Amino acid sequence: MDRTSAARSAPVAARPEDSGAITKAKMRLVLDGITRDVGAPPSDSEWGSTLKSSDNPMAACFVAYKGFGTAASPLEVDRTDALAAALTGRGWAEDRKRTTRKAPDGTVDVVQAVFKKLGWTIVMEYRMLTDYPVLSLNAFDDACVKKAQAAQDSTSAN
Repeated sequence: MDRTSAARSAPVAARPEDSGAITKAKMRLVLDGITRDVGAPPSDSEWGSTLKSSDNPMAACFVAYKGFGTAASPLEVDRTDALAAALTGRGWAEDRKRTTRKAPDGTVDVVQAVFKKLGWTIVMEYRMLTDYPVLSLNAFDDACVKKAQAAQDSTSAN
């Protein structure tokens, strides 16, 4: 028996985020893995630390990625198509039709999409800023958000 063909036909091991319930740690793996796979810039660590240090109870529900394009490392709008394909390839369902907005010069300056899987939502947004684009993926646990909203509503009602 040819061992190389046996190795090729063996099932691919599941990624850690593909088994069981999605936790914040698994979601971090999803966002890091997908952005790395499509060649997006690394997440901005300064921006990520502001979410972690937030007093807002909603912050506990979120895992976020934010990457900035630069002259040395451009971030093209087609990266959104690659991200959408990577997400759907991992079982995420695109929840609504992707929206695209064009600037007066005809270039795309905003792309937004929403994906859902196992009680989580990922909102993808590409936005052309003054000089360089920014790409963000904001993932949140739907049940956590509902619980945090209910707590805020009961507090504000008092």
